[in-house]
Amino acid sequence: MTTNAFKLHDIENAPKASADILNGVQQAWGFIPNLHRVLAESPAALEAYATLWGIAEKTSFSPVERNIAYLSIIYENECTYCMAGHTNLSRMAKVDDASIEAIREGKPLADPKLEALRRFAALVTRNRGVLSEADVDAFKAAGYTNQSVLDVLVLEATKLISNYTNHLAHTPLDSFMAGAEWTAPGKLGVAG
Repeated sequence: MTTNAFKLHDIENAPKASADILNGVQQAWGFIPNLHRVLAESPAALEAYATLWGIAEKTSFSPVERNIAYLSIIYENECTYCMAGHTNLSRMAKVDDASIEAIREGKPLADPKLEALRRFAALVTRNRGVLSEADVDAFKAAGYTNQSVLDVLVLEATKLISNYTNHLAHTPLDSFMAGAEWTAPGKLGVAG
């Protein structure tokens, strides 16, 4: 049980539609992350997250770029669960440690193109998609396109489900996140 009485479901006690998705997650990852276990309460929420996660892999971004954007979104949303998880997932995707640490600390990246992506994803999150033409132009001037602009929204939607779920449920960290714990800057006044 989590804060606000959210249950951590497993395959045996989840609603049938969620159990099928959890089974797929178990097969793909070798375990079921606590986020998925919380989302299983709502088969629609779990399916939405799992579907968006798969669609995000089809965006125009490389695995490194995708993780840079995810970390940037997570930083703005102050999700401690996702920051811990995506820190390790980013390492697995070969994101350099200096970039991961910079984002975790709210600092710019050394690589100009990746910095443009970090900044754009952060602005979209912070400003709920309301950006100036200059902000969009700066992103595209770094080598991105209108497709990239829209692909950032796919990543935003994916993280909206996970970040907000974790805030509401205070999802406990998974064991694979050990050593990647993170304290949010506290600008949003959230604890999870």
